[in-house]
Amino acid sequence: MKKILLCLFIIATVGVCAQQTTRKGLKTANTGKSTETTSAVGIIANPPAHAVDINGYDKPLRSSRETFFATNNDKRNIAGMAFTITYFDSSGRQLHKAHHNTSTEIPSGETRQIAVRSWDKQQSFYYARSTVPVRAQQATPYDVKIEIDTLFVR
Repeated sequence: MKKILLCLFIIATVGVCAQQTTRKGLKTANTGKSTETTSAVGIIANPPAHAVDINGYDKPLRSSRETFFATNNDKRNIAGMAFTITYFDSSGRQLHKAHHNTSTEIPSGETRQIAVRSWDKQQSFYYARSTVPVRAQQATPYDVKIEIDTLFVR
């Protein structure tokens, strides 16, 4: 019982003696300058096919990530992009379709690797052009089509 009372006394004392760290009455100095840093971002909906090249897609069996390389062929820097990945089985039937947004910066003329979470939650599919896994009989190969929906450029 004494221990409980002692603990309650300590908790009450700490709460009363706690230091106030916020200062009242402070105001920001008005220098006339904006503190926001904005950079003009343009949006290109349905960009031309030659604006970005997509290469090197890969998703091995048991991987939770899909990766590919995007090359910026535009004269402006890319600040981000929205794209759609459509997945097909070996017969050409659609398995899944996923929409992604990325804020990967890609300077003009350069290439960056893009990684997204895999659509394959059970990790039972592998990209047809990846190395064939040991348990290929238990896994299903698939192919992809990646379309750039929107580019965000600077």
